[in-house]
Amino acid sequence: MSKSNSVLSSISAAVLQRPLFFILLFAFGVRLIAVLFAQGFMMHDDHFLTIEPSSSWAAGKNFNGWLPGIGNNNPHPEPISFFYLGGLFLLFKAFHFLGLDNPESQMYLMRFIHALYSLLVVYYGFKITELLSNRKNAIQAGFLLAFIAILPNFSVRNLVELVCVPPLMAGFYLLIQHVSFKNIRLVARVISATTLDRPNTNAKAIRALIFAALLMGMAVGIRYQTGLLVALVGLILLIFHSFRYAFLFGVVSFGMFFLTQIDDVLLWGGEPFQHLKGYFQYNTTNANNYPGSSIAYLSFIAIFILPPISLFLVTGFFREWRKQLLFVLPVTGFVLFHIWYPNRQERFILPALPFVVMIGVIGWNALIDKSKFWMNNKKLLRGSWVFFWTVNTIVMLTLCFTYSKKCRVESMSYLFKQGDCRNFALEYTHIESGSMLPQFYSGIWTTYYYWKKGDNPSEYILNMHHDEEETINDLQPRLEPNYYLFYDDTNLEDRVAKIREHYPDITFLTTVESGWFDQLLNRLNPKNALETIHIYKIPSLSGRIRESNH
Repeated sequence: MSKSNSVLSSISAAVLQRPLFFILLFAFGVRLIAVLFAQGFMMHDDHFLTIEPSSSWAAGKNFNGWLPGIGNNNPHPEPISFFYLGGLFLLFKAFHFLGLDNPESQMYLMRFIHALYSLLVVYYGFKITELLSNRKNAIQAGFLLAFIAILPNFSVRNLVELVCVPPLMAGFYLLIQHVSFKNIRLVARVISATTLDRPNTNAKAIRALIFAALLMGMAVGIRYQTGLLVALVGLILLIFHSFRYAFLFGVVSFGMFFLTQIDDVLLWGGEPFQHLKGYFQYNTTNANNYPGSSIAYLSFIAIFILPPISLFLVTGFFREWRKQLLFVLPVTGFVLFHIWYPNRQERFILPALPFVVMIGVIGWNALIDKSKFWMNNKKLLRGSWVFFWTVNTIVMLTLCFTYSKKCRVESMSYLFKQGDCRNFALEYTHIESGSMLPQFYSGIWTTYYYWKKGDNPSEYILNMHHDEEETINDLQPRLEPNYYLFYDDTNLEDRVAKIREHYPDITFLTTVESGWFDQLLNRLNPKNALETIHIYKIPSLSGRIRESNH
């Protein structure tokens, strides 16, 4: 045996001896790459609905007036849960306490924390699959959850659709580990015989049920839509266990959800669930503004897992519906709701992904063990997996090095590094609307100016002096900007000339271009804007340095 073969054999033996440890180690390795290189943000919601408000609160500011009583005349809260935002706020406060004030450094650490947290998905994916079937299936499910192409990148983002998954999975694990569903044998077996026959004391089962309910209620507090999934778990408890267990599960999970929404009572006049009501009202009014094809949505799993493996897993998932009803019914109900609902965005169904992988692996491997077709076509099966892992690895590593929305992020970081920015203005008078700028990276929480098509810059400039005296609120005064950002190249000289009429000393500093990933998206679909920002400075307004943010 050659030295290389000996080394490979030793590595394989070590992995097989401690598979979960090595899967977690490899999963952390690729996520660490994403921590270091997958900068920026992927979409509006994983930054402007998470990082912007929470970091502004930690800096003593009030992003868009989301908190009450500080220049906020809106009697109702935003239609979004503040529970996850509250956790981010505490992290940002800790960063400031430790003297970590650079936004880019804060986000490195934020991505690192989320990378560690996401390993719980891999851990519980392995443990649940092993408990329901065997170690071989658990290893396969663990590797998939560690290396599915999108997961390393998405796991370090501030996506509530993935942040809610670990407590969900932990809750399911406690249920299948300690709570029997013996009555389900009349129709179907929810979990494996090994688990059903596991000796349990009633006290241990009730304790596990309570902890599972707490975790699942917390998941609903992070992401409201998971409430349907949790409710269907309660329904299964009612039908296949007892009213007592279902009632206890419902009361505890609802109580935990109430605690995650306690800011409704503490901050918004004592009326509970105002965020949730606003969320329903917003979606009732605006759901049709985000249309999507329900037929295309049916293939959701193929968006995240490359075919043909996606087809294998979906087949295996539904093949196990009798044995794994505790998982299949809630997850199917969750997905069908999102297929039916007009607002169809692929990331909404991310919470279902780990469950499809776990049950899909179990069901698919059970199918091929009994299938004559696959017994006679082992090369085809092996080739399918080789194709998947080859393409998946290429896509995964590409996403791990993806710097998304680079132009906007780098523009704001540039202002932070200047150290003398008191406010800035975004000029895009050649178009109807431009992209929101991530102020977090600038360290500037004053309300910035923006001028779109049809606006007269001269009128804004004349009003700036009044804005300094009549501020919008005490925490976010609208200061006269000493930096001007011009969006895009169209008629740039003419647009700059209009500002130069009022500020003759305006000086060009730099141009920030889109990153390679944003350029690729633009080539694939021109609707994805190719962004360029030109940064100018007015030296005569630079005497007053940026206010401290903490």
